[in-house]
Amino acid sequence: MAAAGAAAPVVTGQQQQQQQQVEEALALFASKHAELLCEARGVAREHGVTVRTVAFRPDGKAVAHELIGVAREERLRGMVGRAVARDVSAMGPREVAAHQRQLHALRAVVLRELQAKKKPPPPAAAAKDDDAGAKTKRALEQRETDGAGAGAGAAESNKSRRTDY
Repeated sequence: MAAAGAAAPVVTGQQQQQQQQVEEALALFASKHAELLCEARGVAREHGVTVRTVAFRPDGKAVAHELIGVAREERLRGMVGRAVARDVSAMGPREVAAHQRQLHALRAVVLRELQAKKKPPPPAAAAKDDDAGAKTKRALEQRETDGAGAGAGAAESNKSRRTDY
């Protein structure tokens, strides 16, 4: 029995050494993994790409991360931009011109609204702005109905309506 009692502390000493080695390996892994993630974030931000990392822990388990370099809104904006570009590339020259006029009119409306939000108008001027906004809205609606044909007739009707004003 004395031999069994003497062997137990030796095994415990080996277990402690193994435990210490495992802890050191985990600490080394944690520091190297943090360095890897830092570099991956830098690459993702700098190049605007998504970076996926996979690292294997000392116990053999995989640790995966996905670092997104472009915000979600930017990716969606890019997808919408490409979809619009495809739609516009399928248009004829007259349709493109009508589309550009519509976009310029909408941009003007948005700019006016943004400027109105910046400084509130006096009460008398507010009534004038409402009337001007209603005219702009009616003009945009009329252009939309003219653009429904989206052919040569639409461009011709726009010209004839402009002379009516």
